[in-house]
Amino acid sequence: MQIKDVPVGLHERARERAEQLDLTLGEYVLSLIRRDLERGEVREWRERLLSRPITVIPSGLVLELIREVRGEDE
Repeated sequence: MQIKDVPVGLHERARERAEQLDLTLGEYVLSLIRRDLERGEVREWRERLLSRPITVIPSGLVLELIREVRGEDE
């Protein structure tokens, strides 16, 4: 696999990060691809995220709690 037209600055940062991790640049890029693909399909990720329950906290309650913690009077 070849990646063309990689900006010089991005290439240098990737090379430095690979070096910090004691990897070759190819190993580092391959690890990024693996990690991304292990996350699953974007559609599945989005469905899981949207299926989570959402708790709505009224902003007035949040402000009241902040003032209480700070010891402020309204």
